[in-house]
Amino acid sequence: MSVAVASPPAIAGCGEMGLEDNGRGEEAPPSAANHDAPFSRAMSVLQAGMREAVMACGHLWREQAPQLEASVSALDGLHADVDRVTLSVVVESVQRGLPQQSGLSLHDWIAQAFPARSRAEVGDLAAMARDAGRPEHEELHAALREGALPLRRAARLVRCLARVRPVTEPETYEAHLTTLLGVASDPGYTDGELARVTDHLLSVALTEAEHEAAAAAQRDLRGVHESSLADGSLTRFVVTADAEGAATLRAVLMSPLAAPTPDEDGPDPRSATQRRYDALMTVVGRGVSTPEGAPTTAKARLLVTMSYDSLNERLAGLGFTHTGEGLSPRTVRRLACTAEIIPAVLGTKGEVMDLGRASRLASPAQHLLLWRRDRRCTFPGCRVPPQWCDAHHIRWWSRGGGTDLDNLALLCGRHHTAVHERELEARVVDEVVAWERRPSPHRHCA
Repeated sequence: MSVAVASPPAIAGCGEMGLEDNGRGEEAPPSAANHDAPFSRAMSVLQAGMREAVMACGHLWREQAPQLEASVSALDGLHADVDRVTLSVVVESVQRGLPQQSGLSLHDWIAQAFPARSRAEVGDLAAMARDAGRPEHEELHAALREGALPLRRAARLVRCLARVRPVTEPETYEAHLTTLLGVASDPGYTDGELARVTDHLLSVALTEAEHEAAAAAQRDLRGVHESSLADGSLTRFVVTADAEGAATLRAVLMSPLAAPTPDEDGPDPRSATQRRYDALMTVVGRGVSTPEGAPTTAKARLLVTMSYDSLNERLAGLGFTHTGEGLSPRTVRRLACTAEIIPAVLGTKGEVMDLGRASRLASPAQHLLLWRRDRRCTFPGCRVPPQWCDAHHIRWWSRGGGTDLDNLALLCGRHHTAVHERELEARVVDEVVAWERRPSPHRHCA
């Protein structure tokens, strides 16, 4: 199998984002009849070479192991080359107004023009095309053109920097760019490690209000879509989850419920996707099949790491789950009421100061007493029954509130979120929970 026919020099000929120097106002674009342009010749060679390589796949058995290993390496490099060429074509098309002429958004135009590209790849191409031409990002685009930076990593940097730039001084922004570019260009760092670096930058650069605005925008996109498969005997549910929802779902899908369970008949015959489905249905089934009993275990187990000052609202910052999702401080404080969240609270030097315990959750006996006392969600006007409600700490656990009956109130999921977002206060008077429909005057206190 020969993959050398798609020569790197031929592809690199279109390396500049504008596909040659088209003069941008100094020369007219080449006509459609100009088939002798260097890029057209390179594309012809590439297409012919790939056809030859496809036909030669039937003879792979003749290749020696070193040749196969060389082909694997060459194909990986070719994939990166194709990414760079594709981006160059997209940028040139944008500069000529082709997406606008089609009446489509840039994202939709790319998806239509390159149907074999995944949704994530389309998003990466759109992000980099919009960013092309920014003088402050020239070094980033140069690294991409030269092959030092993969497209997916470049797009991650651009998205991160777009959020950081409005709230960062120019000198600091330039330092951030240099740091991120060094990590992203280093093959010794995995994509997951790069994601943690960008998430950390966002957590320290943005205010809590900005984190909450981003979290609210994510929540607005949440949803579940249903469609039928095949003859209608199967149904597909597509879930769009925000960071909190994704963390909760992953906590279920990565739990022991989804692990293989061999028995005396042999190995677990279920596939990984079937085990995850069964785990999810077990959790859902527990919620819908035992409305007469209080839950005896937490909704989900999450390990969240965040600083003590962030938890107590003295400093901006995110909490991070063990699977990498960044949760806003307000989300962590709300989850502390109900999820089996184990916060690894860090000191100023990153040392673990305290590991929270799941015992702060309301006990089954307390749940039963709350059901009898509150009867439903205590938010004014809400009639969600008690078995679908959370036990909320009126004085938040993160602010020192205890898991005592006079500090607990039933709230449905929607109003539990609203109470934490609006920082509403309540009082229990004669076993009646009275909510004050105004923000707390101590909202910025620890």
